[in-house]
Amino acid sequence: MTIAVRHAPQQDFPQAPRSEYSGGGAFLADQMSLPTDGETVIASPVGEDLLLVSGVTDSMSGAVPVLLNGDPALSMTANVVTWRRNAAPEASVGFVAIIPVKVAGRVRIRSIVMRRKGQPARYTLIRRALPLMSFMNIVSVDAEGEFPRVADGVAQALVSGRAEPGRVAAALSMLTATARTDGFVEVMGMLDTGEILLQGWSSELPIDKSRLIVSHEGLVTGEFLAAKVQREDLGERGYGFVGIFDAGEVQVELDRMQRLFFRGPQGWRALEIYDKRVHLPPIDIPAHVRDVLPRMEASVETLSVLKKMGARFDGRDTVSALKEPVRIGMDMVLELPKGGMLVSGWMLDPEQAVSEVILHAGRQSSRIEVDWTRLSRPDVTTAFQQDPAFGHSVDPHRHDHGFLAFVTELSSQNQEPVYFEIKVGDETSAFYPLKSVRATSRRALDRIMTALDPRSAATSMAIEGHLGPMIQAFEHPKPRAVEKRDYGYDESTAELGLVLGGGRDAEDVLITLSLLALDPEMHQIPILICVPMELFSRIAAEVQRLASFYGLGVRLVGADGVQDTCDALEAAVQATNVSTLVFLSSGVLPRRRGWLSVLERAYRKRGGKALVSPTIVFEDNSICFAGTKLDPKGRRLVDSYLGYPCDVVRDAEPAEVMAGSTACCILSRSAFHDIGGFSQNYLSVKEKARDLCLKLKLAGTPSVWLPDVEMIAADGESVQASLPWQRLVQHVDRWSFDKRWSLLVANMRGVE
Repeated sequence: MTIAVRHAPQQDFPQAPRSEYSGGGAFLADQMSLPTDGETVIASPVGEDLLLVSGVTDSMSGAVPVLLNGDPALSMTANVVTWRRNAAPEASVGFVAIIPVKVAGRVRIRSIVMRRKGQPARYTLIRRALPLMSFMNIVSVDAEGEFPRVADGVAQALVSGRAEPGRVAAALSMLTATARTDGFVEVMGMLDTGEILLQGWSSELPIDKSRLIVSHEGLVTGEFLAAKVQREDLGERGYGFVGIFDAGEVQVELDRMQRLFFRGPQGWRALEIYDKRVHLPPIDIPAHVRDVLPRMEASVETLSVLKKMGARFDGRDTVSALKEPVRIGMDMVLELPKGGMLVSGWMLDPEQAVSEVILHAGRQSSRIEVDWTRLSRPDVTTAFQQDPAFGHSVDPHRHDHGFLAFVTELSSQNQEPVYFEIKVGDETSAFYPLKSVRATSRRALDRIMTALDPRSAATSMAIEGHLGPMIQAFEHPKPRAVEKRDYGYDESTAELGLVLGGGRDAEDVLITLSLLALDPEMHQIPILICVPMELFSRIAAEVQRLASFYGLGVRLVGADGVQDTCDALEAAVQATNVSTLVFLSSGVLPRRRGWLSVLERAYRKRGGKALVSPTIVFEDNSICFAGTKLDPKGRRLVDSYLGYPCDVVRDAEPAEVMAGSTACCILSRSAFHDIGGFSQNYLSVKEKARDLCLKLKLAGTPSVWLPDVEMIAADGESVQASLPWQRLVQHVDRWSFDKRWSLLVANMRGVE
């Protein structure tokens, strides 16, 4: 918006005396005065879409149509504030018109026509566009005693518009200058639901519902629901108040609140923030409201709302105090580092009295009973079956009292309370405090997994609806190499290195190293051994002894965040610059010497653009791994010949497969690095390895199965696979893998 003006002769501006009203020093007389010829006006643009103009006339209504530059397309309605002047009839009324300039682009405003009653009045804009405060200074001189009412009307117009930065700044300036201090806020606190408790005193603050404007790095507007509280210390000066301020979705920081504005019977008023105000934490607010409630005076609706605020969560378990037969208990509350909560526990509600179960974490909340998974908990049935508080309402044959739920994007910040709100009927709420545990590793799920029955249909629902999504959302930090020690290690000229990834069994690592040392080829390459930090010091001396005795070059790496052999392999990659690496998990042993050179030749034959894996067999000579292929009858990946005697693949030829095995393979370090290494969204190494191979395949590095080499894997994993816990892990990982890869795998049909 551009204002084009003409310069009026100097005699148009007689020197006016300073107004007696100066708004506390905010409005002082300007050297320019209000034009009194009835043909010109002064103007002040506010933001991008508002224009204030002021001049004189013989009469003016509160709202008039205006025409800018005589153009019918620039027609709009202006609100007008007027005052009486001691002047000739044609100049007996002063006015300020607030004009919303609803035009696109930049418009040069030269003239304004106001279509008042009688003849339209045409005004020309004079001199320069004035800053708002200079504009109001001039108006204050002319309006004299009526200026507070004029300024109040201008402020009302400014705060009624949209929140454009220029308008907000102007509104704050006007409110600060015109609003008289009417009281103080002495107590404040933010509920965990986001509303703000305000307590203090005032003489004009409306009781019940009113509109409150908070100066908070700009202006924040919200609804204020207040009750009157009698205070003997105030006498006739005013009364106390307690209320709830709701700013909607806007977050207000209590420490940044500067002043509160409201419109009283006599105009705009301000509540100052007492410098020694009391800040109540969220769980202390309900008790504070309950203490003041007997002295409150307000409408039934307002008192009802404040009474409910007094019954909010205050840190206590109030479920056990319900008259209805409802009890709740928790097994675990896991919080993911980047948001999301998994809750596991039980709730006994034999009479179906509970209507809602809401999980609260700070200002966030989510109903969980809508899609939680109910689990069998016969122990709860047994514990309460004879409880006199439940009478005979507990069905001895019904055990679905357990529950499991994962709520995405819910997290507690800055020690905010986490709790359940149990709604019984329409009016009653009870609360149950929760203690969340930060899930820093995938092992945090072990307790939940061991409590599930893999044969139950509810377990499948829990995995698909809650555990699976949690694993997908869980971003376990990548393992990190922390410490290393070299024993005759030198990789300066090496093109090939062996990486031995260890788990939590020190004996597996040492046995594997001892058997590898019997192969002369191992003496020619650098060997990296990576283990969790808790094993590092325990095996360092023995690794040094073996390296010295067999003449090996070994680098021992200790890493944080290692939960399986895949993590150990990934951390080891960070500790070397060798271009080609052989991955080997501890417990996977060579059947004969010379295996490494055969593996390397197959890798070099493909130009170093492949992940090559050998056959891996169990100790009983049954096949553990012979390539992962696409099932032609289904949409899933399957391990070829799993469990078959190894003789069935004895004369097989090398073949490209969908996925190899990272338990033993050779690949390019740069290819591994470029795809980001192993994904952290799985619980087991099997799906981690498949995921890695598919990422490599998409990046141009296929997997190749090499039957010419056989390795032996201890069959401890096959024993574990029969355990319920391991079957659940496989179920969860299969769901996670299918969620990510099923569509892509289906589109790969015909590749094999």
